[in-house]
Amino acid sequence: MKPIRTVFNTAAAILLCAIAGMLLASCSVMSKDVRRDAETDIPFRLLKKDADQYAGSTVIAGGYILETLNFEDQTRLLVLQAPLTVRDEPRDRDLSEGRFVVVYDGFLDPAVYEKGRKITVAGTVRGREPARINGHTFFMPLLDAREIYLWQTPREPLGYYHGDPFHPWPDPYLRCRPYPLFYW
Repeated sequence: MKPIRTVFNTAAAILLCAIAGMLLASCSVMSKDVRRDAETDIPFRLLKKDADQYAGSTVIAGGYILETLNFEDQTRLLVLQAPLTVRDEPRDRDLSEGRFVVVYDGFLDPAVYEKGRKITVAGTVRGREPARINGHTFFMPLLDAREIYLWQTPREPLGYYHGDPFHPWPDPYLRCRPYPLFYW
């Protein structure tokens, strides 16, 4: 009986690991092709330090848009890097290790790709580009965009019913009802 339990436990563990792996792989917002091609062992600090060494590699990076510049045939996004979660969503901007530039062939509307929006980019490293901020010169990695995922802005919370001071919690039916519940 023990050998059957051992085989069953081993098979259950393998199945559980396979399911967990599929779930983690399917959590990303990037396509399977990009995930397969992406170099996952390049930390951003090394990419920032020597981007020319990684030229031609595909990386996935994300952060917060600082500036959107449109030119005749391309758009350049200046992004404040932030570490990514398992789903490739940028975490807190206070954890940033620097900036990077994304070059997209085509037009991206600056009203949509506006300052402060979260973005995740899969791109091919082209090299690095000098930048100057407050008299300080530094180099930023330059990526040619393969895929861009713009995260949704958080929705506004439901309205509150303000007619009763002892009823401060959200009213889920407020959007459906054009009139107040009570008239005093």
